[in-house]
Amino acid sequence: MIPSGRLWLLLCLLALPTIAAGFIAGLGPLIALADVVLLAVAGVDFLLARRAPLKVWRELPARLQVGVANPVTIHLVNANRVALRLDLRDDSPQEFESTPGLLSVTIAPSSRAKVHYTTTPGKRGKFEFGALHLRVRGPLGFTWHERVVPASVAVSVFPDMRGASRLLLSDAALDFVNLGLRQLRRDGRGSEFARLRDYAQGDSARDVDWKATARRGRPVTRVMESERSQTVLIGVDAGRSMAARVDGLTKLDHAVNAALFLAFVAVRNGDRVGLVVFADGIKTYLAPAAGRLQYRKIVDALYTAKPHLTYVDYLALFKELNTRLLKRSLLCVFTDFIDEDQAQTMVEPMRRLARRHVPLCLSVKDAALAELLETQPPDAEIAYQHAVASELLLEREAMKRKVGRDGVTVIDVDADQLSLAAVNQYLEIKARGTL
Repeated sequence: MIPSGRLWLLLCLLALPTIAAGFIAGLGPLIALADVVLLAVAGVDFLLARRAPLKVWRELPARLQVGVANPVTIHLVNANRVALRLDLRDDSPQEFESTPGLLSVTIAPSSRAKVHYTTTPGKRGKFEFGALHLRVRGPLGFTWHERVVPASVAVSVFPDMRGASRLLLSDAALDFVNLGLRQLRRDGRGSEFARLRDYAQGDSARDVDWKATARRGRPVTRVMESERSQTVLIGVDAGRSMAARVDGLTKLDHAVNAALFLAFVAVRNGDRVGLVVFADGIKTYLAPAAGRLQYRKIVDALYTAKPHLTYVDYLALFKELNTRLLKRSLLCVFTDFIDEDQAQTMVEPMRRLARRHVPLCLSVKDAALAELLETQPPDAEIAYQHAVASELLLEREAMKRKVGRDGVTVIDVDADQLSLAAVNQYLEIKARGTL
């Protein structure tokens, strides 16, 4: 039994006359009797709250996604003849951030109610929701009855695939402009014939199909598209530097989200897509293949990817890819440049890969360092932090220039732009016919 504020207030008010009990004969027993009656009423109130028939259960989304505010619904059924007021707290995993933490609701007699909150997972993987903790207030408002409703359930947190889901809901995934992406097909570009269409202002004269124009009696343009069935290998760095957090997620989480978005677009474009997760060695390798089944395999492989607190062996990655990838491929490597010693070992392997393949390195900017330099240092300690941050950024830029030579493209963007940057660069390479 938990006393309510109302009960405490009444007990305090009854305590005030005790000051005069020593001067007024017979007042003490009356005050004691009032206290006993009040406590008895509170006991009855507690029993009524305890016996109140109440059903509670939790409804979770079919798929939880990391870094996304996932909605959770709590269903309540009041079979009592009086209204019930209660407070509710869900035992969500410690790695989740739930808002609000405490839910209050009043349920009318013999009716149902729903309360909602959002939970944001901070990690991918398997987790478990615990019990539902309720405090039911008695009908008189003197006490609360605390009860625990068993509701344990295992859940899986997947990478953020909202971008791919939006494309999946579209008719043909051809119009990416609303998502900030370039068109997958480009008129007058590419190497494969797609279709004929009426001439539009701005079309190049060399794209006009003169035979079709003569037959139809009006200008007709040839539409070319990028070649399909090409090979795209997505590499994800799972080394120690990818454990750093940016905007609430690790750099590895941002890389996984972008890799899945890129894989989805490439699969929808008819390309063969593969995956390699690496750190001090190859952790996961999926040979390039086409089709939705391959995309599902990539999702399953990245679902459990975690950063390893080890160095990254780019030479081992190069040797592995040099033996497995015999066909010219686009290599999209999500990595980081904050560790100078580690990034230095990337230069020569990427340069060798560029002789046969098209390497693309993508990384997440360290926004915290840039924001630190935008403020004026108020004291010597912050000034020292400014100097360190400035040196780190200069080293990062120098490493990007070293890596980005001899045919290696380097993209360094904010976390929220990584997915769009990766897909846009992929579409640009396809459109240029570099593969």
